[in-house]
Amino acid sequence: PNLPIISGDRDELMEVFQNLIDNAVKYGEEGSTINIEANAADSLPEVGGSGIVITVENKGDGIKAEHIARLTERFYRIDKGRSRKMGGTGLGLAIVKHIVNRHRGQLLIQSHLNKETTFTVLLPII
Repeated sequence: PNLPIISGDRDELMEVFQNLIDNAVKYGEEGSTINIEANAADSLPEVGGSGIVITVENKGDGIKAEHIARLTERFYRIDKGRSRKMGGTGLGLAIVKHIVNRHRGQLLIQSHLNKETTFTVLLPII
């Protein structure tokens, strides 16, 4: 209730977070907790101005550093066999990045192997 209101397309923003949470469930360690946080920020790094910061973090195998820069490319999959088996198309994170960019925001990805992966969405107040 204490978060600022942002301007944006509700359906598109729902798609962003549904995708990130779905990926956290699919690729997280079975039985582990998924942490989701939303906080106000006075100054968004690389975006500028105030806004909100939403993080989705899961515990699991993590993502090797060489894959992180390519994760938001259309049809890019780290493990093609695993992704197909789980029903992935390789489009989800590309769509997430596109929607976040349309809302003048930024998508950040951090991962530590065999620990956690965190997707952070920065959205400015308009």
